[in-house]
Amino acid sequence: MKSQDIFRPRVAVLVYQRDDKGSINKGGQKLVSVIIPYVRDRGYLREAIASVEAQTYTDWQLVEICGNRTQGANINHGLRYANGEFIKILHDDDILPSNSLIDLYDGIQGYDFVCGDMELFGEKLYCPNPGRGFPITMNPPTLERMLKKNCIAGGTTLYRKDMLLAVGGYNEQLHTGEEYDLHLKLLKNGYRCNYIMKIVHHYRLHEFNKSYYMRPEEKIERRKYIKEIANRYKHDKI
Repeated sequence: MKSQDIFRPRVAVLVYQRDDKGSINKGGQKLVSVIIPYVRDRGYLREAIASVEAQTYTDWQLVEICGNRTQGANINHGLRYANGEFIKILHDDDILPSNSLIDLYDGIQGYDFVCGDMELFGEKLYCPNPGRGFPITMNPPTLERMLKKNCIAGGTTLYRKDMLLAVGGYNEQLHTGEEYDLHLKLLKNGYRCNYIMKIVHHYRLHEFNKSYYMRPEEKIERRKYIKEIANRYKHDKI
């Protein structure tokens, strides 16, 4: 395995080329850049990185970016260092099954982005019922469906980089719902999303999950915020 490490202020870019016997070697594979954005290491970062290193897909680049900014701002900054034709976002507390990149790469052919299914995992205290998480997409997402309910499982997507750049990337002002906003923007602009019925993401439940462990009033506020995002796209206020 060959590696090249490049360190810049607040950004570390690691590029690996898998060439061991256990890897899947498909002719004509394109480089996939995996961006791991985070504000601080909450103790799971090494596991996330190890899950990228364990991928059976041979051509990937890892962009690890730490910054005290919104998630969208960190990801957009990471795009500047991403050399891949395709982009995968991995949060520092989650992990990828070893088949993730190869399955998503196969699934994105003929589409602009692709999503799959996720599994929940974590310590029993926080994840008493591990297994397939929701929402389960079942069919390729459309704008109409997404405006009614978010049917793309968080963290399961692979994007074409040129598409992300064309729409200006993530909304850097949002503090929640940034992934939902991005998907609505992509679909609104006519980009097509595929769905594959495969587990491509492992979502960790722990005490700091903002989506799962909020106070009742915080949950109400977040639902209101998500609804406002959807309404902007319903009424073309974008």
